[in-house]
Amino acid sequence: MMRYSVNTKYSSVPCVGNIWSAYQPDSNALPVLRVVGQLANSYVLAEGPDGLYLIDQHAAHERILYERIQSQLAERKVEVQGLLEPVTVSLSPRQEELLKNNVETLKRFGFDIEPFGSRCWLVRSVPEVVRRADPTAVVSELADGLGDGDTAPSWEERIARSLACHGAIKAGDTLSHEEMRQLVRELEMARRPYTCPHGRPAIVHIDSRQLAKQFGRG
Repeated sequence: MMRYSVNTKYSSVPCVGNIWSAYQPDSNALPVLRVVGQLANSYVLAEGPDGLYLIDQHAAHERILYERIQSQLAERKVEVQGLLEPVTVSLSPRQEELLKNNVETLKRFGFDIEPFGSRCWLVRSVPEVVRRADPTAVVSELADGLGDGDTAPSWEERIARSLACHGAIKAGDTLSHEEMRQLVRELEMARRPYTCPHGRPAIVHIDSRQLAKQFGRG
């Protein structure tokens, strides 16, 4: 049982030698796809004009959320989810130091967070994209990520990647057909739909000609 709850409304604040291969398109445009189903509660199967597409649901949703975060920051209209009850986060000395140095940056992303005693911080709101995640885990892991060896060029980039990962659909999540359709529609509109923000492939493509050859039709 979750130890926290959230408001139902949010506000905004300024601010390989076989047919399986990671798809490397000539352009970033994703063709219109028809959802077929879900595999292993982790991959969305979709039919395109040139074959079958297997979409990693977590990586794809990460990409969608990441671009949403970027857009909101650019427009200074970050969507925020207020917590019905503030939650406290206990941090290590290193985590707290990193958080102190970046608290204003976190506020631009939609966090309302402040010191609350020795190595303890109070969280009143979080970015809307992570509204279903445990805020204590989000803040704690963000503090860790600010000091890790991530190759991202800035703290802002690290935060955006971390939030997208926390807010994204997980591998193992069962999706309804409509949820899969919505995921694919949003991915079709993404600027870089073929990889997650960390560069991992989000799509594996089985070319129609290669597939036909496997069945002796080529």
